[in-house]
Amino acid sequence: MNHPLVAIALSGYGRQALKAAAAFGIALVCALGFVISSVVALLSGSAPNGTIGSAGVGEIPSEQFVAIQTAAASCGLPWQVLAGVARTESNFGRDMATSNAGAIGYGQFLPSTWAAYGNGGDPYKYQDALPAMARYLCANGGSGDVRGALYAYNHADWYVARVMSVAAKYGYLAPGSSSTRVVDLARSQSGKPYVWGGSSPQTSFDCSGLVQWAFAQTGIELPRTAQAQFQASARIMPSEARPGDLLFFANTYDTTDYITHVGIYVGAGQMIDAQSDGIRQVDAFTGYWAKHLAGAGRIGGSP
Repeated sequence: MNHPLVAIALSGYGRQALKAAAAFGIALVCALGFVISSVVALLSGSAPNGTIGSAGVGEIPSEQFVAIQTAAASCGLPWQVLAGVARTESNFGRDMATSNAGAIGYGQFLPSTWAAYGNGGDPYKYQDALPAMARYLCANGGSGDVRGALYAYNHADWYVARVMSVAAKYGYLAPGSSSTRVVDLARSQSGKPYVWGGSSPQTSFDCSGLVQWAFAQTGIELPRTAQAQFQASARIMPSEARPGDLLFFANTYDTTDYITHVGIYVGAGQMIDAQSDGIRQVDAFTGYWAKHLAGAGRIGGSP
Protein backbone atom coordinates (compact mmCIF):
# COMPACT_ATOMS: atom_id res chain seq x y z
CA MET A 1 0.00 0.00 0.00
CA ASN A 2 1.48 3.38 -1.01
CA HIS A 3 1.58 5.99 1.69
CA PRO A 4 0.63 9.50 0.45
CA LEU A 5 3.67 11.12 2.15
CA VAL A 6 6.03 8.63 0.53
CA ALA A 7 4.51 9.30 -2.87
CA ILE A 8 4.98 13.03 -2.45
CA ALA A 9 8.57 12.58 -1.30
CA LEU A 10 9.39 10.44 -4.36
CA SER A 11 7.75 12.85 -6.80
CA GLY A 12 9.72 15.55 -8.62
CA TYR A 13 8.18 18.15 -6.33
CA GLY A 14 9.18 16.19 -3.27
CA ARG A 15 12.76 15.74 -4.45
CA GLN A 16 13.10 19.45 -5.13
CA ALA A 17 11.70 20.24 -1.68
CA LEU A 18 14.17 17.85 -0.04
CA LYS A 19 17.08 19.44 -1.93
CA ALA A 20 15.97 22.89 -0.81
CA ALA A 21 15.65 21.74 2.79
CA ALA A 22 19.11 20.17 2.70
CA ALA A 23 20.66 23.32 1.24
CA PHE A 24 18.99 25.43 3.90
CA GLY A 25 20.29 23.08 6.60
CA ILE A 26 23.86 23.29 5.33
CA ALA A 27 23.68 27.09 5.13
CA LEU A 28 22.30 27.24 8.66
CA VAL A 29 25.10 25.05 10.02
CA CYS A 30 27.76 27.17 8.27
CA ALA A 31 26.23 30.39 9.58
CA LEU A 32 26.11 29.03 13.11
CA GLY A 33 29.73 27.91 12.84
CA PHE A 34 30.78 31.37 11.71
CA VAL A 35 28.91 33.07 14.53
CA ILE A 36 30.32 30.72 17.16
CA SER A 37 33.90 31.11 15.92
CA SER A 38 33.52 34.90 15.78
CA VAL A 39 32.21 35.06 19.33
CA VAL A 40 35.01 32.84 20.61
CA ALA A 41 37.61 34.99 18.89
CA LEU A 42 36.05 38.15 20.24
CA LEU A 43 35.96 36.90 23.80
CA SER A 44 39.42 35.38 23.78
CA GLY A 45 41.17 38.08 21.80
CA SER A 46 42.91 35.44 19.75
CA ALA A 47 45.41 36.67 17.24
CA PRO A 48 45.55 35.25 13.70
CA ASN A 49 48.12 32.63 14.67
CA GLY A 50 45.90 31.36 17.45
CA THR A 51 47.81 32.90 20.34
CA ILE A 52 46.72 35.74 22.55
CA GLY A 53 48.74 38.90 22.15
CA SER A 54 50.70 37.83 19.06
CA ALA A 55 52.49 41.20 19.06
CA GLY A 56 54.09 40.26 22.40
CA VAL A 57 57.60 39.18 23.30
CA GLY A 58 56.89 35.70 21.94
CA GLU A 59 57.05 36.97 18.35
CA ILE A 60 60.72 37.97 18.74
CA PRO A 61 62.90 35.17 17.30
CA SER A 62 64.58 33.45 20.23
CA GLU A 63 68.02 33.61 18.67
CA GLN A 64 67.70 37.40 18.34
CA PHE A 65 66.27 38.17 21.77
CA VAL A 66 69.58 38.12 23.66
CA ALA A 67 71.27 40.08 20.87
CA ILE A 68 68.60 42.79 21.14
CA GLN A 69 69.00 43.06 24.91
CA THR A 70 72.79 43.11 24.71
CA ALA A 71 72.91 45.77 22.01
CA ALA A 72 70.41 47.98 23.83
CA ALA A 73 72.21 47.64 27.17
CA SER A 74 75.45 48.89 25.64
CA CYS A 75 74.19 52.47 25.89
CA GLY A 76 71.16 52.39 28.19
CA LEU A 77 68.56 52.13 25.42
CA PRO A 78 65.34 50.32 26.45
CA TRP A 79 65.55 46.94 24.75
CA GLN A 80 61.83 47.05 23.95
CA VAL A 81 62.41 50.14 21.82
CA LEU A 82 65.22 48.49 19.84
CA ALA A 83 62.99 45.46 19.37
CA GLY A 84 60.21 47.77 18.19
CA VAL A 85 62.51 49.24 15.55
CA ALA A 86 63.56 45.77 14.41
CA ARG A 87 59.91 44.71 14.18
CA THR A 88 58.91 47.84 12.26
CA GLU A 89 61.87 48.01 9.86
CA SER A 90 62.19 44.41 8.67
CA ASN A 91 60.00 42.22 10.89
CA PHE A 92 63.16 40.83 12.50
CA GLY A 93 64.83 40.20 9.17
CA ARG A 94 61.88 38.52 7.47
CA ASP A 95 61.49 41.38 4.98
CA MET A 96 64.78 43.00 4.05
CA ALA A 97 63.85 44.29 0.60
CA THR A 98 65.58 47.52 -0.37
CA SER A 99 63.22 50.45 0.12
CA ASN A 100 62.30 53.03 -2.48
CA ALA A 101 64.71 55.41 -0.74
CA GLY A 102 67.52 52.85 -1.03
CA ALA A 103 67.53 51.69 2.60
CA ILE A 104 68.99 48.22 3.01
CA GLY A 105 69.18 45.25 5.32
CA TYR A 106 67.85 44.28 8.71
CA GLY A 107 67.73 47.83 10.07
CA GLN A 108 66.95 49.54 6.75
CA PHE A 109 69.98 51.83 6.81
CA LEU A 110 70.90 54.13 3.98
CA PRO A 111 74.32 52.97 2.71
CA SER A 112 75.97 56.18 3.90
CA THR A 113 74.52 55.78 7.40
CA TRP A 114 75.55 52.13 7.52
CA ALA A 115 79.09 53.13 6.56
CA ALA A 116 79.13 55.44 9.60
CA TYR A 117 77.56 53.07 12.16
CA GLY A 118 77.95 49.55 10.80
CA ASN A 119 81.59 49.08 11.86
CA GLY A 120 82.32 47.18 8.66
CA GLY A 121 79.69 44.53 9.32
CA ASP A 122 76.99 42.99 7.17
CA PRO A 123 73.74 45.03 7.20
CA TYR A 124 71.74 41.86 6.44
CA LYS A 125 72.92 40.02 9.56
CA TYR A 126 71.12 40.82 12.80
CA GLN A 127 74.36 40.19 14.72
CA ASP A 128 75.85 43.24 13.00
CA ALA A 129 72.72 45.29 12.40
CA LEU A 130 71.35 45.37 15.96
CA PRO A 131 74.49 46.93 17.50
CA ALA A 132 74.57 49.46 14.66
CA MET A 133 70.91 50.33 15.25
CA ALA A 134 71.58 50.81 18.96
CA ARG A 135 74.62 52.98 18.24
CA TYR A 136 72.59 55.20 15.92
CA LEU A 137 69.67 55.55 18.33
CA CYS A 138 71.94 56.27 21.28
CA ALA A 139 73.96 58.79 19.27
CA ASN A 140 70.66 60.62 18.86
CA GLY A 141 69.76 60.59 22.56
CA GLY A 142 68.01 57.21 22.77
CA SER A 143 69.01 56.57 26.38
CA GLY A 144 67.05 59.62 27.52
CA ASP A 145 64.88 60.90 24.67
CA VAL A 146 63.44 57.80 23.02
CA ARG A 147 60.97 59.65 20.83
CA GLY A 148 63.63 62.06 19.59
CA ALA A 149 65.94 59.19 18.71
CA LEU A 150 63.20 57.40 16.81
CA TYR A 151 62.37 60.55 14.89
CA ALA A 152 66.03 60.80 13.91
CA TYR A 153 65.91 57.19 12.69
CA ASN A 154 62.90 57.91 10.49
CA HIS A 155 61.63 61.48 10.22
CA ALA A 156 57.92 60.72 10.59
CA ASP A 157 55.54 61.05 13.52
CA TRP A 158 53.64 57.95 12.41
CA TYR A 159 56.88 55.97 12.61
CA VAL A 160 57.57 57.11 16.17
CA ALA A 161 54.02 56.23 17.19
CA ARG A 162 54.22 52.78 15.58
CA VAL A 163 57.51 51.83 17.22
CA MET A 164 56.33 53.11 20.60
CA SER A 165 53.15 51.07 20.27
CA VAL A 166 55.11 47.90 19.54
CA ALA A 167 57.56 48.64 22.37
CA ALA A 168 54.64 49.03 24.76
CA LYS A 169 53.39 45.56 23.80
CA TYR A 170 56.84 44.25 24.70
CA GLY A 171 56.45 45.83 28.15
CA TYR A 172 57.98 49.29 27.70
CA LEU A 173 56.54 52.02 29.89
CA ALA A 174 57.34 55.62 29.00
CA PRO A 175 58.80 57.36 32.08
CA GLY A 176 56.33 59.63 33.83
CA SER A 177 53.18 58.28 32.16
CA SER A 178 50.12 57.54 34.25
CA SER A 179 50.33 53.91 33.10
CA THR A 180 53.86 53.69 34.48
CA ARG A 181 52.69 55.01 37.84
CA VAL A 182 49.70 52.65 37.96
CA VAL A 183 51.91 49.62 37.32
CA ASP A 184 54.58 50.78 39.77
CA LEU A 185 51.99 51.44 42.46
CA ALA A 186 50.43 48.01 42.06
CA ARG A 187 53.86 46.38 42.13
CA SER A 188 54.67 48.23 45.34
CA GLN A 189 52.02 46.10 47.05
CA SER A 190 53.49 42.78 45.86
CA GLY A 191 53.69 40.10 48.51
CA LYS A 192 50.80 41.38 50.56
CA PRO A 193 47.92 38.98 51.27
CA TYR A 194 44.59 38.92 49.51
CA VAL A 195 41.88 40.49 51.69
CA TRP A 196 38.25 40.34 50.61
CA GLY A 197 36.92 43.90 50.58
CA GLY A 198 40.41 45.37 51.11
CA SER A 199 41.09 48.64 49.32
CA SER A 200 44.12 50.32 50.91
CA PRO A 201 47.74 49.55 51.83
CA GLN A 202 46.67 49.48 55.48
CA THR A 203 44.14 46.67 54.96
CA SER A 204 45.72 45.10 51.84
CA PHE A 205 43.51 44.45 48.81
CA ASP A 206 41.16 42.32 46.84
CA CYS A 207 41.47 42.42 43.04
CA SER A 208 39.28 45.42 42.27
CA GLY A 209 40.39 47.24 45.41
CA LEU A 210 44.01 47.15 44.18
CA VAL A 211 42.97 48.49 40.77
CA GLN A 212 40.82 51.25 42.25
CA TRP A 213 43.56 52.34 44.67
CA ALA A 214 46.38 52.36 42.08
CA PHE A 215 44.41 54.49 39.64
CA ALA A 216 43.21 56.80 42.41
CA GLN A 217 46.81 57.71 43.22
CA THR A 218 47.15 59.06 39.66
CA GLY A 219 43.95 61.10 39.93
CA ILE A 220 41.66 58.65 38.13
CA GLU A 221 38.58 57.54 40.06
CA LEU A 222 37.19 54.10 39.29
CA PRO A 223 34.16 52.26 40.67
CA ARG A 224 34.74 49.59 43.29
CA THR A 225 33.92 46.19 41.76
CA ALA A 226 35.47 44.29 38.86
CA GLN A 227 32.13 44.26 37.04
CA ALA A 228 31.73 48.03 37.44
CA GLN A 229 35.34 48.64 36.33
CA PHE A 230 34.66 46.52 33.24
CA GLN A 231 31.68 48.72 32.43
CA ALA A 232 33.70 51.90 33.08
CA SER A 233 36.53 50.99 30.70
CA ALA A 234 36.74 51.21 26.91
CA ARG A 235 36.70 47.78 25.24
CA ILE A 236 39.90 46.66 23.54
CA MET A 237 41.05 43.26 22.36
CA PRO A 238 43.38 41.47 24.81
CA SER A 239 45.97 41.35 22.03
CA GLU A 240 45.90 45.18 22.00
CA ALA A 241 46.60 45.53 25.74
CA ARG A 242 49.35 47.91 26.80
CA PRO A 243 50.87 48.27 30.28
CA GLY A 244 48.32 49.94 32.53
CA ASP A 245 45.31 48.46 30.73
CA LEU A 246 42.95 46.14 32.59
CA LEU A 247 42.30 42.46 31.98
CA PHE A 248 38.95 41.04 33.03
CA PHE A 249 37.98 37.49 33.91
CA ALA A 250 34.66 35.69 34.29
CA ASN A 251 33.32 32.83 36.40
CA THR A 252 36.24 32.65 38.84
CA TYR A 253 33.73 32.20 41.68
CA ASP A 254 29.97 31.97 42.10
CA THR A 255 28.22 35.33 41.82
CA THR A 256 25.54 37.04 39.80
CA ASP A 257 28.13 39.31 38.16
CA TYR A 258 29.61 38.24 34.83
CA ILE A 259 33.03 39.77 35.57
CA THR A 260 34.54 38.33 38.74
CA HIS A 261 38.23 39.26 38.60
CA VAL A 262 40.45 42.05 37.29
CA GLY A 263 44.20 42.52 36.90
CA ILE A 264 46.52 45.27 35.65
CA TYR A 265 48.42 44.37 32.49
CA VAL A 266 52.17 45.02 32.82
CA GLY A 267 53.35 43.86 29.39
CA ALA A 268 55.05 40.72 28.07
CA GLY A 269 51.88 38.69 28.64
CA GLN A 270 51.76 39.30 32.39
CA MET A 271 49.52 41.09 34.86
CA ILE A 272 49.72 42.06 38.50
CA ASP A 273 46.67 41.29 40.57
CA ALA A 274 45.36 40.37 44.00
CA GLN A 275 44.30 36.75 44.01
CA SER A 276 43.76 34.08 46.64
CA ASP A 277 47.48 33.54 47.25
CA GLY A 278 48.31 37.25 47.43
CA ILE A 279 49.37 40.16 45.28
CA ARG A 280 51.83 39.10 42.61
CA GLN A 281 52.73 39.22 38.95
CA VAL A 282 51.58 36.24 36.89
CA ASP A 283 51.12 35.06 33.31
CA ALA A 284 47.78 36.39 32.11
CA PHE A 285 47.31 34.45 28.87
CA THR A 286 48.13 30.89 29.91
CA GLY A 287 46.67 28.25 32.20
CA TYR A 288 43.83 29.10 34.55
CA TRP A 289 43.60 32.78 33.63
CA ALA A 290 43.48 32.11 29.89
CA LYS A 291 40.46 29.87 30.44
CA HIS A 292 38.59 32.63 32.26
CA LEU A 293 39.69 35.65 30.21
CA ALA A 294 36.62 37.70 29.28
CA GLY A 295 38.13 40.84 27.76
CA ALA A 296 40.35 43.86 28.23
CA GLY A 297 39.68 47.52 28.90
CA ARG A 298 41.44 50.87 28.72
CA ILE A 299 40.74 53.58 31.23
CA GLY A 300 40.20 57.09 29.89
CA GLY A 301 43.12 59.34 30.73
CA SER A 302 45.73 56.56 30.61
CA PRO A 303 47.98 56.68 27.54
